[in-house]
Amino acid sequence: MLSPRLYKIYALPYERRVAECSHREGLPYLLHICGKTDRILDQMVEAGADALEIDFKTNLQLAHDVFKDKITFVGNIDPSEVLARGTPELVRLKTEELIHAFSDSPRFVLNSGCALPSDTPPENIRAMLACIRNPHFHSEL
Repeated sequence: MLSPRLYKIYALPYERRVAECSHREGLPYLLHICGKTDRILDQMVEAGADALEIDFKTNLQLAHDVFKDKITFVGNIDPSEVLARGTPELVRLKTEELIHAFSDSPRFVLNSGCALPSDTPPENIRAMLACIRNPHFHSEL
């Protein structure tokens, strides 16, 4: 929603301050920003967070390329259309796509792209977790 110029002026300085405060207390800091953040990904890295949790609307390959070896990526399965309203098979497919995309990076944490709706079916969450826990799937990477 903010242009790169406005993000740099009105958000980035404050996000840096929050990250610095967290680090002074000896705590890690995760920055979450909703929406399509393609145009500000490089600036988000400059915020000083230990990890970035980005919305599913952000281009996955672009996030991979910008974040690789710089910062931990957290996310970003669509919480509404995939996790809450999709089938377990769709959840598995999207989870596997995400795991493959970041298989070359140790800086990856599987998560939804934002908060899960309260009506998310438990079988969809189990399907997502099963992908991570499946040793056969990891041996294919």
